[in-house]
Amino acid sequence: MIRLLLFILVSVVGFVGCSNKLFESNWKGTMTDAKFRFYDSESKIRYNIENDADNIYFSFDVMDQLTIQKILTTGIRLFIDGTGKKKERNELQFPIYSDKVPIEELNKPEDGYELTLDAFGTKPRQQIPTEGYLKIDGKVTSVYNGAESNGVLVSMRFDSTGSLVYKAKLPLDLLKPDNGMVSLGFETGGFTLPQQDQAMNNASVTNGQQGTAADRAMGRTAMNDPYGLNTPQGSSAAGVAMRNSTAYNKLAEPIRFWMDVRLATK
Repeated sequence: MIRLLLFILVSVVGFVGCSNKLFESNWKGTMTDAKFRFYDSESKIRYNIENDADNIYFSFDVMDQLTIQKILTTGIRLFIDGTGKKKERNELQFPIYSDKVPIEELNKPEDGYELTLDAFGTKPRQQIPTEGYLKIDGKVTSVYNGAESNGVLVSMRFDSTGSLVYKAKLPLDLLKPDNGMVSLGFETGGFTLPQQDQAMNNASVTNGQQGTAADRAMGRTAMNDPYGLNTPQGSSAAGVAMRNSTAYNKLAEPIRFWMDVRLATK
């Protein structure tokens, strides 16, 4: 009886430990914009995986502003493992990845970005990075937004709805898929957030440097603090509570998920 119970326990643990969600790639059709079949609820990213005889295609779109800013500011690592074992040896970085970025860098314009216009083409809406790189078997090559090089193509644009749209095409002969299986990993960086609260002495609602009463109630100061987070220039009790909030954690933590993919056959 004891042996039977041990066998059942080991079998259950083994099954849980080895089970992974398997994604079925679609054969690449003739439509330019494929339907996004998968969804990551944490990041609100919709994504799709396709392939043909020569390439694998990974694409996503997202409207969530926090996720968009994290992608544009901290970058993306797209891992591609032809063995299907979730190894991080091969990767496409675009935008170029940074593990942690100071919160002050959020929305900060930088060199190496191209400006996109809003749906009416009248004013700047966001800044899109222009370059990244591909690392396959230790060999590193540069990639550029919308420019194909050696069969690799990655692009990022805003569409007319304000969604950030990402598309990557990677030749299968670079990845050498094993038995029609590949693993794809997606990762952004995160933000480094202030860790020290400072009390604001002699606070006054008439002091322009402190913002309005509503600003202070939300943990904002006159310093640019769009998410109500404390900055070294000031803090509030609401800011302390914010540190334990979901929004705070979403800023600090990277977005990560993996996909085991079975390639489609025509």
